[in-house]
Amino acid sequence: ATSRISSLKAFSLSGRSTLSFRLRPLPKRLQISCAAKPETVDKVCAIVRKQLALPDDSAVTGESKFAALGADSLDTVEIVMGLEEEFGISVEEESAQSIATVQDAADLIEKLLEKKGA
Repeated sequence: ATSRISSLKAFSLSGRSTLSFRLRPLPKRLQISCAAKPETVDKVCAIVRKQLALPDDSAVTGESKFAALGADSLDTVEIVMGLEEEFGISVEEESAQSIATVQDAADLIEKLLEKKGA
């Protein structure tokens, strides 16, 4: 039997000894999702700033969502085209649609560069 514990906050088990756990969500700053090299993320940030005409001092990080930066679907297409030109890659439409953040784009670039080099 499978039990669902996604909404469970705390539980304890009794027997010879008492064991209790408290489940808490992991703070975002500790979640690791970086597959791309920092220099790739930096290049993507620069391309996003350029395509969206953002000031050089604007806060664009790996976690930045294109929509939150003011990008519409056409802007996102232009960003992907800029990435393809900069990195010498080709991004399939299906993959391009899965890009929502700078980190998503950087991870995809690393994956495509790895395939290209293999």
